[in-house]
This record gives sequence, C-alpha cells and structure tokens, in this order.
Amino acid sequence: MAYFILQSLAESKIESFLQKEIEFKEVDVNLWKGSVKVFQPKFNRDGKNIQTEKISASGFSYYDYLVDKKIVVDELIIHQPVIEIVSSNSSKDSTSTKKSKSSKFKKDVVVKNVKLEDGKLSFQQDTLRKLKVENFSVQIDSLGLNENTLKQKVPFQYKNFLVSLSRLDYTVNELQDIAVEHLELTPSQVEFTQIDLKPRFSRQDYVEVIPYEKDLMNLKLKKLNIEDYDFVLNDSGNEFDAKKVVLDSIYFTIYRDKTVKDDTRKKNLYSKMLRNLKLKLSIDSVKIKRAYIEYEELIQKSRPPGKLFFEDLNVDIAHVTNKNLGREDFPETKISIQSQFMGKSPIQVDWGFKVNNPNDVFTISGSSHNIPQESINSFFVPAMSIKTQGEVNDLYFNFRGNSVQASGDLGIDYENFKIEVLKKGSSEKKGFMSFLANLAVKKNSKKNGSTEKHVDAVERDPTKSFWNYFWVCIEAGLRKSIIVF
Repeated sequence: MAYFILQSLAESKIESFLQKEIEFKEVDVNLWKGSVKVFQPKFNRDGKNIQTEKISASGFSYYDYLVDKKIVVDELIIHQPVIEIVSSNSSKDSTSTKKSKSSKFKKDVVVKNVKLEDGKLSFQQDTLRKLKVENFSVQIDSLGLNENTLKQKVPFQYKNFLVSLSRLDYTVNELQDIAVEHLELTPSQVEFTQIDLKPRFSRQDYVEVIPYEKDLMNLKLKKLNIEDYDFVLNDSGNEFDAKKVVLDSIYFTIYRDKTVKDDTRKKNLYSKMLRNLKLKLSIDSVKIKRAYIEYEELIQKSRPPGKLFFEDLNVDIAHVTNKNLGREDFPETKISIQSQFMGKSPIQVDWGFKVNNPNDVFTISGSSHNIPQESINSFFVPAMSIKTQGEVNDLYFNFRGNSVQASGDLGIDYENFKIEVLKKGSSEKKGFMSFLANLAVKKNSKKNGSTEKHVDAVERDPTKSFWNYFWVCIEAGLRKSIIVF
C-alpha cells in the first residue's frame, strides 16, 4: 500500500514539475525499477519547437540521490524527436535567461547512456537559409552536467558520442544549395558521404539575380574524412585542429558569365584570407584524390563559353594554419598538384606561401608537356576569338610574388605554331589579322621556337583572384617567349 502511495506521489510531483516547462499527454512512473516515461512531450519557446513520441529514463539511483545528492540514471532515450528552430535576434535575452537558470541549478546529473532515435531537425537561419535533416540519431556515453557546465557553450561533459545524420539539405545562398547523404561524427573523426553542391538557377537565369559577375558551381564529392580533430568553442574565438583531411572523388564545375557587370571588390590572396579568418585553424595535411575540375567562362554572347578542365587531379597540402602567427618556426603552407590538363597533357605544380607574411609572398612553379592545339583552342576560340595551330611540347614556369607584383621565368618549346584571328561569332578566320599575328610569332629554323625568358614586374589587379594573377604571369611569359614585339 505504501509503495502505491509513494508511486502516486512521485507521479504527481513529476507532472507538476514538467507542467512548468512542457506540455505532455501522460507520465508513467515505476519506483521499483527507477524508471519514468513521458508520452508525447512538447516544448515551444523562443523560436524552438520540440516534440517527441516518448522520453524514457531508467535505472534511477536512489542511493546516489539520497547519499551524494546526485541524480544518476542508467539510460535516457528520446524517441522520434522532431526539432524545429527559428533563429531569433534576442540572443542577449536568451543568454541572460540561461545564466539565471543555471545559477538556480545546484544538482550534479550523470546519465550513463543517452540516445536520441529517429529524429528530424529543421533550422531557419534567416528568410533564405534553412537547414533540414531528414533523420538523425545521437548516442552519448556518460553525459554529465552541473552548475558549472551549464555556464559553458557546451553545457555538459561526456566520455564518448556518436552522431549520425542522413539526408541533410541546406540553402547556402541565393545561388547554391548543398545536400549531404550521410554524416557520421565521433570525438575523433568526421565522415561525410555524397556531398552535392548544386545551383538553384540555370546558367541563363542566374545572371538575372546577381548584382555582378559570380561563379555558378556544381560539386559532387563522394567522401570527406576529417581525422583526429578537435573543435574548441571559446568566448575569445573558436578553434579547429585536425591531423588530416581527405577529399575523395570530386566532380567540380565552375561557370562564370563575364558579360555582366564586373565585381570590383578587392580580392585577398589565400594567405591573407587564412590570416584574417576568425576561426583559429591548424590542419597538418589536406589530401584531394581523384578530382575532376572544369572551368567555363562566357565572354561573348555570340559564342559558347571557353572551357578548361583538369582530369585525375591529385593535391597534397601541408600546414594549413593561422595559429600563433608570431612564432619564429611558423611553417610554410605547401601545395603539390598533379593532373592531366584537358585530359591529355600531364601538369605538375608546386606552390607555397606563409600565412603570417604580411606581404603575402608566394612561390609557384611547375611544368606541362605535350599540349595539343585542340586543348588550347577549347578556351581560346570561344573566349578570345583566336585559334592556334601547332603543339606545345614543353612548358616550364617559376614565379615569385606578393600581393602587389610578381616576377619569374617561363620556358617553352613549341613547333609549327600559327595564330588565326576569327571573325566575331564565326569560325571563319580574318586573313589579314591572322597574317599580322603570325608575323609576330618568333621562328627558329630548327624547332620553330624553344626559349626561356625572364618576366619582370607583373602587376596584380587587386580586384581579381589569385588564379587570374597566376594566369597574367603565364601570359606575360608567353608574350615574351613567342611574340616578336
């Protein structure tokens, strides 16, 4: 009889406490087993709407509660949670509310095993950006919280965890959506499977919504692995460290319509981008395997876009960091690239810079071989109304520069090289202009052209990207090597 009275009293107390915080259909208490079940609980406050089929807690320890004043539970399971969050500007109010609540909480809580099963999540960041997760599950081993942990950005401690998400969709911006088929997260590793960055508009329509020229991107990434990582949330700034990041099997296309208004904003080089990044970053190595990258640029409406692509692209990057910029042994970021230019010509590039260098000094060198005329014309004909004949046997380059200017050397071996200037909107050549252009091409009685030239003071346009800067260096070397005047 006393047991049933105590059980009824416990149910009444729990219901009275829960009614202050949430709505629910029913509470079931079993004192003998130390278990509680709450059916169809709902919480709705400050843009957060959370509901679930059932919350069950089992293995409550009366001894720990009565002797040590601790709340210890063997297992807590949240069944089929549905979480909907709308971002609010009232961050200050929510922070103060959190602090006042944590200051009233004096108990130590330990849950040996926490599970969230078959959940759904949506987060409305603003009128455009929205995150949706079709299914997620969470397991936490030895979750602990107390008055002190509640004051932290992560309000609890844990021994281990596993987060699994399936079908994640996010609106990145007005032009791009991203989808992730699967994500798995543990304390030491993150693994993304099937990442798909896709355009929200067609090539014809996207120019109607951009204020100036922008890239339209389409990326498919089979797998992204982050190994031995550590993510720290601090009031002074967040930090992310990782031993290794691997991106495997990428298909990436970039399209830019150059017929719209220029983007005249200043562009930083990669070293400055990393230096100014709010997130403190340290990644020992990044590896890109089996990538295909394609770039198309529309310059004339009357012609198709110029096209460049790289097959079987493999990249190794060492020392990606912006931490402790003032130390004497600050490492150089080194990038090694191997690929097949236009699927036919081997190309190798070595590139390096120091993130802590305020002048953004960099070096870039490399070579390519056996470049046929069709590879050159794939971009030159549509983009520049120029058609070449002949083959580049070897191309070598070595440049050093900073955020203002660059200089270096370029060597080229070419044969039977001719230039045809085409009529606008046509594949028919302009005879007289082609004649003048070929007069300007340097000839050599043995090879038609084999030369190495030094390039002085190539000025950087600060409104253009690093890759435009690099191309201007190559172009200056080609002009000096091939053109007579």
